[in-house]
Amino acid sequence: MSIQLPQHIASGHSSRRADLVRLGAQWIRLAIEPGWQPDPIFVLGTGRSGTHWVAWILEPHSELETLIEKPPIFNWVTEMAIDPTAEDRLFKSLLRRYRLEAASARPKRLLDKSHPNIWLAEQLAEAFPRAQFLGVLRDVFGTVASSLRHKGVRYWVENWEAFPIPNRFLGITEENRDAYANMSLAARCAVRWRTHLYRLDELETVLGERMLRIRYHELHRNTGQELSRLQNFLGVEKPIPFPRIKEGSLDRWKSELSEQHIADIRAVVGEDANRS
Repeated sequence: MSIQLPQHIASGHSSRRADLVRLGAQWIRLAIEPGWQPDPIFVLGTGRSGTHWVAWILEPHSELETLIEKPPIFNWVTEMAIDPTAEDRLFKSLLRRYRLEAASARPKRLLDKSHPNIWLAEQLAEAFPRAQFLGVLRDVFGTVASSLRHKGVRYWVENWEAFPIPNRFLGITEENRDAYANMSLAARCAVRWRTHLYRLDELETVLGERMLRIRYHELHRNTGQELSRLQNFLGVEKPIPFPRIKEGSLDRWKSELSEQHIADIRAVVGEDANRS
């Protein structure tokens, strides 16, 4: 049974008729090339961690075809992240869609920004042996402040009881659910940040050289160096276009989070608050 996701959770857009025509041609193409292996790039992270920014930076690159929260991919990925039992129903459809999108992108390389794929990364790595992963991490205070500002992201922690528990997507377990119910929204956002932090740590061990961790603050402060590192990791020939940097973005949280917000966040993450 599928869970009820909120409307318009994906920021991307899809034209069903155009996609049907475009991807339909790829069915024939793949039937002729059954052994073809795509090499997709997956951008992973939590909400408001900078995954959008990373995808926007890479989107203009002439060697990449970028999808940003495109339905139905993003909806499927989000549902499976929230409810692992949905994988039996949706994962094969997801793989099939990725193969078609990657075939349609040729000669460019497919990049997909459906960040809840952080919870499906091992399966994607097995299905696509040539895939690479970009794990994006932002400091907890900036992430939480942005989450509280963003109605769509805040929705999840406001309506957590509408979804199955345990909920890896939000970091809710049977053990912490009672405490979670009494937490402030800032603390709940911090729970989500922490569980994604630990998941990135886990994936670095599992995926090894197939994953590159991108730190939001480093991308802001040392942009040229980070873009060069990203270019080398992806193996693209042309340099990655230099993005526009929003001045003050790194410290915006200091004027948005109250002392109580900060105390609530620190109570959840402890020393992990220093990790970004």
